[in-house]
Amino acid sequence: MNVRTVVVSVITALAAIGLVSMMITSPGQLVQQIAFAVITVAIVMFLLRLFMRNRTGGNRSENRAYSKAVKQSKKRYATKTGFKPKSSVAFTTGKPKKKAARRKKASHLTLIQGNKGKRSSRASSE
Repeated sequence: MNVRTVVVSVITALAAIGLVSMMITSPGQLVQQIAFAVITVAIVMFLLRLFMRNRTGGNRSENRAYSKAVKQSKKRYATKTGFKPKSSVAFTTGKPKKKAARRKKASHLTLIQGNKGKRSSRASSE
């Protein structure tokens, strides 16, 4: 057995013995201690969430702007992919037309002409 397992089992056994003996001797005090522990844990969790909320996420306006951008993106893509034409005779009998593929020029890419075709002879000084 691992040392950690032994320590955890001993602590659990002692806690169970203490809980049973307290239930027998003074149940009112047991309820008081449990209520105090629950209230203390609730207060500590509330304070931690309050302080951690201010630390994480940076600025609230950034979070608001990000959530607004996500909503706009979802709305934009939902309208493009969500369009389904109603089934009618005009759509089913006619041949589907292919859209001309438009290519957008990537503005951040530029072509730099190189000199691969030209050979420079450094060794000869002609």
